[in-house]
Amino acid sequence: MKSWFKFGLQMFLGGLVGYTFMYVYLNNEIIQIDLTNLVLPFTWLLLLLLLGLTAWGASRVQRIRRLTKQPLTGDEEDEAEGYMYQAYSDGSLASTLTVILSLTSASFILLTGQSLAFLIAILLSLVAGIFLSYSLNRLLAVMYPERALPKLSDPDYAQRLLDLSDDGEKHVMLQGLYKTNLSTTSLMTLAIILLLVYSVLTGDSQLFSIFVVSLIMVSTNIQYIRIIRSKN
Repeated sequence: MKSWFKFGLQMFLGGLVGYTFMYVYLNNEIIQIDLTNLVLPFTWLLLLLLLGLTAWGASRVQRIRRLTKQPLTGDEEDEAEGYMYQAYSDGSLASTLTVILSLTSASFILLTGQSLAFLIAILLSLVAGIFLSYSLNRLLAVMYPERALPKLSDPDYAQRLLDLSDDGEKHVMLQGLYKTNLSTTSLMTLAIILLLVYSVLTGDSQLFSIFVVSLIMVSTNIQYIRIIRSKN
């Protein structure tokens, strides 16, 4: 009950903040900004961010490779395994963010009519993010040679990888996925509220975006319920 109350309160406050921001922005000429002047600086900011994420992910991959080549035993081996797990987690985050932000940046560049050179740079960062993800997945077999890890080409790769995890690892994944599901639902609901407020205040309909976000929420919740119902 407490979690649902907290969720409802977050949605109410989010909607209130979004409505207040849009109302003030659209009715106060003093704070209105010519966003066209910010397109080029924002594009450079995105490129620098993607470059930083790519470098971070590449450094995590190299850290794992160095640790796997060191002859370690006993406590040193356990400590190195902890470092590799952290590096793998950081690298996975970096590669995922690189792919997501590359697609977002490419959309931004195309819609604002930026230079083709920017688009090429963004596409290269997208390739780098995909390559990082592929490299990290291949390193799993090196990190855990005692486990018969499935190949990336295996159609049931995700399920087989989950089956090979021990109870402690599954518990950590469950906690992370549960919290992620709650925050995703909250953010999606907030996005619908903000899109609705924006549509009403500006007259620029965001109905398609609202439908897309709603479809994602419906699909993920149906998938979740189907999975948990099949366990009984």
